[in-house]
Amino acid sequence: MLTRGNPLGLAAIFAQLHPMRGSYTNVSPSEDGAPPLFGQVNYQQGERSARVAFVAPEMESNLTALPTLLEDLARQSGEWGAYHLLAEIDESSPAFEAFRKAGFSVFAWQRIWKLPVENPDSQPDPDWNPARFDQQGSIQSLFQSLIPPLVLSAEPVPVNGFQGLACQQNDEITAYSDVDFGPSGIYLKPVFHPDAVDVDCLIRALASVLPNPSSRPVYLAIRSYQSWLENGLQKIGAEAAPRQALLVKHLIARQRSPILERGLKALEQRRAEPSSPMARVESRGKS
Repeated sequence: MLTRGNPLGLAAIFAQLHPMRGSYTNVSPSEDGAPPLFGQVNYQQGERSARVAFVAPEMESNLTALPTLLEDLARQSGEWGAYHLLAEIDESSPAFEAFRKAGFSVFAWQRIWKLPVENPDSQPDPDWNPARFDQQGSIQSLFQSLIPPLVLSAEPVPVNGFQGLACQQNDEITAYSDVDFGPSGIYLKPVFHPDAVDVDCLIRALASVLPNPSSRPVYLAIRSYQSWLENGLQKIGAEAAPRQALLVKHLIARQRSPILERGLKALEQRRAEPSSPMARVESRGKS
């Protein structure tokens, strides 16, 4: 919505024509003459997670049919090879419980902030640059030290490396941000180390580093484990959206290894071999 506008609009439809991206839409007819329920899921080839793009319309009459629709989106995601199905939903949404009934669970919370319009004459911050190959290990260490394991289980470290913006201060990577460009806006998902110097200026400088000749809005997704950044965003005049729940539905189940199972069965069927006999000592009572 923030980067490509209306998910049913022309720009979003063209985005689905990407040869590496799969898109599937379910249309569930409703009862009592209410509008049908639409749901769409997207999957980028090679990623571990598929994502719910949208569910519409959000009406009380459609909530009973929503779990069935979500199960169908999960089925398609599993056929694509996705390990997880992710979704974002406002915490006050009436559809929240329907997602829970469909097997989704909360793994984090986030709030999206819109950065104030930057001065066009502002100079880019020298600390921010596209991530280099030799920085990949440091960025991965940053993720593993700051992002909780529960989040990494739903959104693992990218397999193909980091292709966003890295902030290097005193020869250390102190921040990193994924970047998603669209015709309607730019979406950033930053991770800041608490030791980063002058975080407020670094956040403001992000907008000046990005190529944005048409002055598209710039949005930051601040996760619950980075909530300490929100005070700085308020100071620079950023606007906050309602808090959202980040949901995951795991599409794979743990299975015992066939090799391990055969080994356990062999142990169960094996009979104990007698050990060397112990000498029997008989005690005699004292007369």
